[in-house]
Amino acid sequence: MKFDQINEVLTPYPELESPSFLQGMLIGLMCGDNSIKESVWLKKILEEAGVKSVKESFLLVLHELFLETDRALNGSGFELDICLPDDGEDLRFRGGMLGQFCEGFSYGMGLVGQSEQKLKGDVLELFNDFGNIACIDVSDLEDSNEDDESSLMQLIEYVKIGVMTINEELNPVEGSPINVVEPPTDMMQ
Repeated sequence: MKFDQINEVLTPYPELESPSFLQGMLIGLMCGDNSIKESVWLKKILEEAGVKSVKESFLLVLHELFLETDRALNGSGFELDICLPDDGEDLRFRGGMLGQFCEGFSYGMGLVGQSEQKLKGDVLELFNDFGNIACIDVSDLEDSNEDDESSLMQLIEYVKIGVMTINEELNPVEGSPINVVEPPTDMMQ
């Protein structure tokens, strides 16, 4: 989903922070509890933000975000797109939204009971890294600086890979057993 499309329906609900935070929260919930239902996610969003009523357009966009995120996390390939502003937007704004994504991710993981005390190894390290990225200071980033642009792009890729790693570690997919059919004995002679 496009950042602007989600941002448009979020405008009446400033309590929900940003599209990046919202997607991060959803992904954190899904990584922490892969069986989470869409209705539970929506209820958590509305309760946490104290939102009492919503428009149908809001629910339709969040429904599509849920479906896309579920496909990306549980699909067969590396299809995750983090909901960030377009590359043409201000670098500080894009960096700030990456921080909000990571903050939302940590928040979502916490809502389903995943915490630093329960996580181990690479997952714990990535979780802590996401916490550091959530606190990123974007004030020194410059749009005209190619190094800053490159660094942000590398950080975005790191977060994507980190999300997929956390999801795979916390929600391993069991492979289907391979049925081996023995050939008839008379054919082997």
